[in-house]
Amino acid sequence: MNMKRSTATGLILLFLSISTITKAQDNNLRFGIKGSANICWIKPDSKSIEKEGTKLGFSYGLMGDFYFAENYAFSTELLITHYNFGMTYVDTLFPKNSQVSKTDIDYEYKTRYVQVPLSIKFKTKEIGYVTYWAQFGVAPSFLIRARADIVGADDVFDDPTDIHVNDKEGDDYHFANFDDKISPLRIPLIVGAGIEYNLSGNTSLYAGLRMDNGFTNIFGEDKKAEAISNFVSINAGFFF
Repeated sequence: MNMKRSTATGLILLFLSISTITKAQDNNLRFGIKGSANICWIKPDSKSIEKEGTKLGFSYGLMGDFYFAENYAFSTELLITHYNFGMTYVDTLFPKNSQVSKTDIDYEYKTRYVQVPLSIKFKTKEIGYVTYWAQFGVAPSFLIRARADIVGADDVFDDPTDIHVNDKEGDDYHFANFDDKISPLRIPLIVGAGIEYNLSGNTSLYAGLRMDNGFTNIFGEDKKAEAISNFVSINAGFFF
């Protein structure tokens, strides 16, 4: 856990250092803070699992735009993203320490990532006080926590709630033919659009929508359970 916190702290300090140095050298840098509310779900790619509706999550962090032309910028962010999703494992599962097989086990996952979105942003000229923008890029995401509630397995496991699924000490809660670990790396495509409203000088209100569309298996190399994770976010913040 200390290593995870150190990694997140190091990324934040690196982001702040790069932003400070660049701002001193280039007036085309804009820096800001943001938060978002996320609607999350998964898209199963194997018959063994079914998605279980949508879940809510959220993100918060820093953002910076580095303009290389008047209306074009390289945009980067440093976010802490809480991504939650549910699924049902519909095939028969066999507990490691029991002879009782189970079917239709529900998993309620609660994961947390450090995200570093990298994108190209396209902006219009200011119309009144409003500027319109769109962006396209990727958002490498590094897992820092993965927990789950295993619903429907109370007669097999002792209190199977809030399990650290990626920790070795959680193996007592694993089934023999399904490893519920979450991949440490998630790489989605991002597409977004929105507006900026100039409040005063260089200060602007930022708002927009973003589609975060994963294309890597959220369960890593597990071939018995394959799914793509996605979310749509409503974003708001300030540029200074």
